[in-house]
Amino acid sequence: MGKWTARLIGSVAVLLGTAVVALAAVGGSLYWDAVQRNGEQSARDEVTPLAREQIPRVFGFDYQTVETNFTEVYQFLTPEYRDEFIERTTNEIIPQARERQLVSQANVVGAGVLDAERTAASVMVYMNRTVTEKAGKPVYDGSRLRVDYQKIDGKWLIDHITPI
Repeated sequence: MGKWTARLIGSVAVLLGTAVVALAAVGGSLYWDAVQRNGEQSARDEVTPLAREQIPRVFGFDYQTVETNFTEVYQFLTPEYRDEFIERTTNEIIPQARERQLVSQANVVGAGVLDAERTAASVMVYMNRTVTEKAGKPVYDGSRLRVDYQKIDGKWLIDHITPI
């Protein structure tokens, strides 16, 4: 085998190796894009109905069962947001609900995805709420909320709720 033949074979081998690596990179990139798109679509499909179900439970309570209500709600929250939510409900909401004998009824009238990724999503929620005190007239309130979700261990959890 001649000097030129060896160089030619070496060059072809390098080119083939480079082509294989390039094709693998393109294939991997296309695969990852498909995974991301599927994850985004899955998030869109899952979080809107979840927000419609969970938000009335987060904002609706009866002063007689307020602790039980919030104990059930805590499971919908990420660990970080749960700590913040527990502190707020324990120090503010539960004492006020008992003292003023509040009943809060919440109803989601609209919801839609603002942003979605494989492991995070944000939903705009339009909520109507009626709060009634023991001796008072009902107070009606319409709210827009941004509900941020985080997917942890395959489960969508509320990461934050922001009034808009």
